[in-house]
Amino acid sequence: MRRPLALLLLASAVAWAAPAPADDPEVPEKYISVDEAKALVDKRQAVVFIDVREKPQYDDLHIKGARNIPLDSLRGRLHDVPRKDLLVLY
Repeated sequence: MRRPLALLLLASAVAWAAPAPADDPEVPEKYISVDEAKALVDKRQAVVFIDVREKPQYDDLHIKGARNIPLDSLRGRLHDVPRKDLLVLY
């Protein structure tokens, strides 16, 4: 009886001490203000605005030139997100 209990405790300790599984890679993210976003546009810096709201909200009002990719479908549409330009999601 003692041996199985000792093995169980040892296995638990080893499992607890094992390295954590890999998580999503680090992405350099930064929160910017409206003024900072406008400054990017004014400087004509390559920036892509992605509106993550649902289509009816996007249709009501959005930043000129922004792409609409609703947040709940973003993971499935990552191929639509440019990888070289600065991205601003709002």
